[in-house]
Amino acid sequence: LSLVNDVLEMSKLEDGVVPVEHEVFNIQKLAGDILVVAGIRAAEHSIILKHEECTESFEYPYVYGSPLRVRQIFLNIINNAIKYNKPGGNIMCSIVRDSVDEAAHTVSYKCVITDTGIGMSEEYLEHIFEPFSQEKSGARTVYRGTGLGMSIVKTLVDQMNGTIEVKSEVNIGTSVTVTIPFDIADSACAECDDIDYTADVTEINGRSVQDDTDYDVITSMNINASNVQPDISGMN
Repeated sequence: LSLVNDVLEMSKLEDGVVPVEHEVFNIQKLAGDILVVAGIRAAEHSIILKHEECTESFEYPYVYGSPLRVRQIFLNIINNAIKYNKPGGNIMCSIVRDSVDEAAHTVSYKCVITDTGIGMSEEYLEHIFEPFSQEKSGARTVYRGTGLGMSIVKTLVDQMNGTIEVKSEVNIGTSVTVTIPFDIADSACAECDDIDYTADVTEINGRSVQDDTDYDVITSMNINASNVQPDISGMN
């Protein structure tokens, strides 16, 4: 089912029929909710998710963009960091303000996700964004991967005029750096603060979004958030 969903998603992206919204949202709230979902998934696989203090990074928390697609990008990357990690491994997430263009009224945020997983060879990195590419012939069976996750991520990042860089070393781990520019909102958005991005991973506010995950879909978040929610203002 995951493979079918990914093929359909990639086909829509290539055909240009997947909308990339341009709406105001609270990127600091979104980042915190992404960490909640990612933290639950990591814990289910005995992986430790850590994140650096990043409150000061969000000088402009209200921006214009596609929160659902931003969420999809980073959950896809973190899912890979979980899937291809080692037992008891770590994932480290950090985010910084990369640049501000006051004339264009834009801000760019850079997120780095590093894991202690199985890593990839330098030769394979040249093909990582190609559809169905997998370094190991049995990866789809062993790790339940589809080979489309990073292709989808790259396409979405490109659509947002962002950049993505992947560095990796076999048996050491992988580091993915994503930088995305956003238009700065002119004012705060109170209703944006109430949106729950930890809801069903395939539908938020009535709109569908496909995560590249091979885990069971989280259909409800009845888990007490106070027990699992990472504090975005400090390290776990």
